[in-house]
Amino acid sequence: MKQNITQYIWYPLLVAIGYIGLFSYSNAGEVRDRVEDRGYLRCGVVKTTFLSKSPIDDMGRELCRGLALALFPDPSAVKLITLNESNAGRNLAEGKVDVIALADNRLLSHQEHHQNIATLFLNNLDVAILFKGYRVDDLNGKKICSLEWVDKTSLAIFSQKHQVSFGVVSYKSEGELFKAVKSHGCRAVALPRVEQSIFLQKISGIFPDPLVLSSSSSNNSLGMIVSSRDVDWKEIVQFYAHTLLDSERWDINSQNVDYIASTTLNPEVQKLLGVKGSFGTELGLDSNWSYRVLQRYGNYQEIYERHFVNGTITLERGPNKLVANGGVLAVN
Repeated sequence: MKQNITQYIWYPLLVAIGYIGLFSYSNAGEVRDRVEDRGYLRCGVVKTTFLSKSPIDDMGRELCRGLALALFPDPSAVKLITLNESNAGRNLAEGKVDVIALADNRLLSHQEHHQNIATLFLNNLDVAILFKGYRVDDLNGKKICSLEWVDKTSLAIFSQKHQVSFGVVSYKSEGELFKAVKSHGCRAVALPRVEQSIFLQKISGIFPDPLVLSSSSSNNSLGMIVSSRDVDWKEIVQFYAHTLLDSERWDINSQNVDYIASTTLNPEVQKLLGVKGSFGTELGLDSNWSYRVLQRYGNYQEIYERHFVNGTITLERGPNKLVANGGVLAVN
């Protein structure tokens, strides 16, 4: 870094105003330089509070490895760091992680200079009416069960939308919720889509045919969270995430990427795969980074299905489709 007299003139002033900007971890290009000098990516994954093993966590880890493969020709060049909502923002602000995969920026602490630069999963609230034959009107005056950490704002909107009035009982743990449902103490259960799907599997012997209503009023947008101060790093992570979506749009997957790379005449696809142009070098990466990622991990659809359509859980994509297919995931 260049040393000159200017910084010595300004230094006392910075001290006087409380070191404004002096301790910001991520000036333009700094994160990318630190990652390169270190030789590996530090990627945070926020641990969910509901499940001991969550497909969201697993997908986040895979996204971390994919980003590492984009940066280095080695998916193991990454240190996965487990975080929680209370410390994730602080870890990012202090540079202890370079990026957080699949988190809701609104729920993180120290979020002033954080930004979700690529939404890759929506985990909206679902309301499951448990008793067969019951409809929304049957919730009037009844009890909906949930968990303490679930945002209840969308339930109020759900109530207003369907013109029903109900009480909400929040439990501390999944075990307590399960006991309440097992004793028929809940007319319905309100949980985010992934947690709801897994929970309904667990109670399928008691309530085999619930009516599940999706809420679109509370977008729990999980994405790649980075410091908003570092433009270069934001661009790299954003292009990585959008490549996963854009390759699905072009029907490029892990099985056909070799063939398409060698035969395509489409200039957009050639640029996407690094066949022509300087797409990689403009980002400070090599020209084969996107091809490398797609060959190993595939496009967004392949990643989604590995974690959410795998025998353990079967979750329809719903809002997690591309915009062109009726969903909300978009390449900007």
